[in-house]
Amino acid sequence: MLRATGIYNDLRCDQLTKLTSNSAKVIKIMAGEKHTMRKAIRKLPIVTVSLLTCISMVANADACFGKKKSDNNHIAEKKTDKDASDTKVDKVASEKKSKKKDKSDKNDKGGDSNRTVRETAGTKVDLVEGMPPFLYWQSTSESPKGMVLCLHELGMHSGVFDDLAKKLVASGYSVYSMDLRGFGGWKDKGSEGKMDLKDTLGDIKSATEAIRKKHPNSKVFLLGEAMGGALALEAASKFSDIISGAISSAPGGEHFGTLGNYLSVGTRFTAFNKRFNKGEELVKVATPKKDLQEALMKDANVRLDLAPNELMACQFYMYKTRQFAKQIKTLPIMIVQGQKDGESRPQGAKKVFDNLSTEDKEFLALENGDHYVFEDIDVDKKAMTATVAWLDKHSAQN
Repeated sequence: MLRATGIYNDLRCDQLTKLTSNSAKVIKIMAGEKHTMRKAIRKLPIVTVSLLTCISMVANADACFGKKKSDNNHIAEKKTDKDASDTKVDKVASEKKSKKKDKSDKNDKGGDSNRTVRETAGTKVDLVEGMPPFLYWQSTSESPKGMVLCLHELGMHSGVFDDLAKKLVASGYSVYSMDLRGFGGWKDKGSEGKMDLKDTLGDIKSATEAIRKKHPNSKVFLLGEAMGGALALEAASKFSDIISGAISSAPGGEHFGTLGNYLSVGTRFTAFNKRFNKGEELVKVATPKKDLQEALMKDANVRLDLAPNELMACQFYMYKTRQFAKQIKTLPIMIVQGQKDGESRPQGAKKVFDNLSTEDKEFLALENGDHYVFEDIDVDKKAMTATVAWLDKHSAQN
């Protein structure tokens, strides 16, 4: 394929190695394990992305690796009296290009000089050694009905549950919220702070154990949204001895415009996995509420710049939620889905619910709900009423 393009001889060996290496990062997702036909079909889009990525890199090799030799061997033009004028034009063009690049970098990072840190009513507490501080909203009751540990969506942070937490506190519960690896306070943790879902699952276990130790007379419930909802289900399937139940919102993993997402993310591997402002697009798609969109995009702790490998890791993890559901045998579970969710297809959440092995399960469909049912700046009344009723029912059980 490289020879057919006529640029084969123009790529140095080290450049070709980089091309192969970065393409392999995408393709190797398919390697190393045997897949059932169902799993293979789910992963077909990534093969398409891999091929298109390679084609894109070859077709734009001069942009990726520098100009072709033919350009370097062209016949130099004779100097004329216009040299001074040409130099001035080149300088202006260079300045315009520099400004355009600065603007592009700003857009890629989701940069906005008006972004500020969101204020919350939660108190920062050091709950688990080595992890960023948790946010804690303490019940006004001397004997809380129970403890709720919140797990956020990709790109979000512990503070997005502020409105939910305040309303749960008013209903007699204490709430903890943690930053998942790669987000929030983890940005200051170096390599340990990179997004890692396996290590995050371990963090959830450690956090649950710490909460149980601190509040020995209270049950601990998990509440997660999207990626956080998927983590809540996996934790429920593996740590049922320390978790009393879980609420999972938008856990389906079936997204609108899947192929388009694969293409837009997959081709970004040509930039060597550089972060880009995908978060702003996702926020606008996920909720039709302009005030919520604005709040999230102006929140300095919401990470809008996401790397292609993070987006892919999240997507393929979400495909496992039905498997997690089947492994939950007895623990009470509530699945929540907003019908106006523009990112996740509502039927995906219903399929997760249908795959739950436990008989103690409920499904809550919210007509006016979107992707951020619990991370909203004003959580829906129906969602709150149903959530509190579910918690009251299971916190009272022996």
